Amino acid sequence: MIPMTLDEIAGVVGGRSSQTVQPIPVTGVSTDSRSIRPGDLFFAIVGERFDGHAFVADVLSRGAAGCVVSCDLSEVGSGVNPSQILRVTHTVEALGRLAAWHRRHATAEVVAVTGSNGKTTTKGMIEHVLAGRFRGRGSVKSFNNQIGLPLTLLSAERNDKFLVVEIGSNAPGEVAALGRLAQPDIAVVTSIGHAHVGGFGGLAGVRAEKLSLFGEVRPGGLCVVPLDDVGKPAADWMGDGSNPRVTFGTVAEADVRVSGVRADLDRVRFRLNDKYDVELPVPGAHNARNAAAAFAVCRRFRMEPEEIITALATVRLPDGRLNRFAVGGITVIDDSYNANPTSMAAAIATLASVTQGRRVFVAGDMLELGDESADWHTRIGEQLARSGVEFVAGVGAACTALIRGAASVDPPPVTAHYPDAQQASADLPGRLRPGDTVLVKGSRRIGLERLVSAIRDQQGTGAGVAAPLLQP
Repeated sequence: MIPMTLDEIAGVVGGRSSQTVQPIPVTGVSTDSRSIRPGDLFFAIVGERFDGHAFVADVLSRGAAGCVVSCDLSEVGSGVNPSQILRVTHTVEALGRLAAWHRRHATAEVVAVTGSNGKTTTKGMIEHVLAGRFRGRGSVKSFNNQIGLPLTLLSAERNDKFLVVEIGSNAPGEVAALGRLAQPDIAVVTSIGHAHVGGFGGLAGVRAEKLSLFGEVRPGGLCVVPLDDVGKPAADWMGDGSNPRVTFGTVAEADVRVSGVRADLDRVRFRLNDKYDVELPVPGAHNARNAAAAFAVCRRFRMEPEEIITALATVRLPDGRLNRFAVGGITVIDDSYNANPTSMAAAIATLASVTQGRRVFVAGDMLELGDESADWHTRIGEQLARSGVEFVAGVGAACTALIRGAASVDPPPVTAHYPDAQQASADLPGRLRPGDTVLVKGSRRIGLERLVSAIRDQQGTGAGVAAPLLQP
């Protein structure tokens, strides 16, 4: 964070205090009382499970420089120094105002990444490659909403060369609003697919939402476009067309063109522009496109192709994205972070590449598909069966249609259905056997990470300590 004082921040966020605000140095910002550090400014946010105002006295006792609240001083506990309390109408809005000020004064070039799939992975690839040459940072995990994005912007330091942020959306207008806050120098749309279609009125609405990020790019900035997915004339997705663009994808017209993709559980190999051979030490053929987007961004920073490709050869996937470990003779592929029809299809292709042992696909509900939900679950079930997967387990109410779809294909795979992750965790680990490869994927709220832990725990009990598979 660019060094500021509490009284300066009060002027930026419009905070009021019952006493004169002192010029106390502020060295960081936090919304999590558990991770507060001396010098941090704590924003008390009211969430679904916790109200940050309940922790104001505690964070101040542990050295916080001050707190931004939306309640009266009498409601934050006794013994609190009033001069350290900034009162605002909405703490989330105040956090955004501070982040916007910070963005205008930071020197780092901001790379904003959005898309239906691959946001966090592509963000991680960009950060990994750029960090080999420049000073900078990226958002933590999937900090991509109206709280996470400001925290990421505020993490930039004065001498940083780059900052990679992630932008998510569950409703129309969110991408543009977050884009206005980020003011990106480079905007990346990784993909356009059937994610959250229930909230956008179909694929056309998803496309408009994701591509709206390009309208928020700073003058002279760069738009990185998924040419496979845009499906519209350039005039429809480039706004006023004032900023340069680079396209990527598998189609012949792409500026950064992916071809010859070969993938297994250890790596992905492909060519860029029929000139460069690229190897990623991760599974998933779809990651070739993510790497192409990262390549386009890093070339903008004037990195040489060979330098980028060398760095990509040591990239790692974020937690919950095709992470692989072995336990009790079973290979588990943890892709439990989230799911939609496009990412499900990519996961099916990954499991189908396995040539030895029984293949087990555990599918959790794909949420926020609206009226298309039953149809998509049925189609994914059919796709699973046709891929040759021997055992399909569904978790959640919507997966009733997925199991029905899988069972309709001749010959059908073995199937099982569980109403929730708790019951799946109690039964499914005992049905696995040495030699199985198990891929687990579902929407975040289904909680399939609990099933992954249950498999690790139960199989590890009878087969020694679980050990991660080493990737070259």
